[in-house]
Amino acid sequence: MKAIKTLKAAYNSAKLHATTAVIGALAAPSAFAISKTDLTDDTSGGKTADDVMTNIDNTAQGGATLLISLVSIGGFVVVAMSLYTLWKASKDEREKPMSAIVGLFIGGLMAGVGTVMWIMRNTLVE
Repeated sequence: MKAIKTLKAAYNSAKLHATTAVIGALAAPSAFAISKTDLTDDTSGGKTADDVMTNIDNTAQGGATLLISLVSIGGFVVVAMSLYTLWKASKDEREKPMSAIVGLFIGGLMAGVGTVMWIMRNTLVE
């Protein structure tokens, strides 16, 4: 019984080594497929530092717009959750639904600031 286990372990080990060797042989040509790089070649395509700075500025403006949009959407979600909490509190006849009122205020501010900025950007700036 011990001989069979030893033989099986040797077979599994040989199979693992053969599989590793085949995968290594198949993967090796892709490592040598990298083309030579000439460090003195101009690969900028005629771009100047001004072009790069313009791209960075455009990316920053896009990121700020995305952040403002996410905050506005979050504000609308907070308002919706607060309205639901107020409705639930009115059904349960609780005395102080203060967290829902605070949520309405904060969510309204979040949604309002983003919405006003979006309106200003689309009507006044452009």
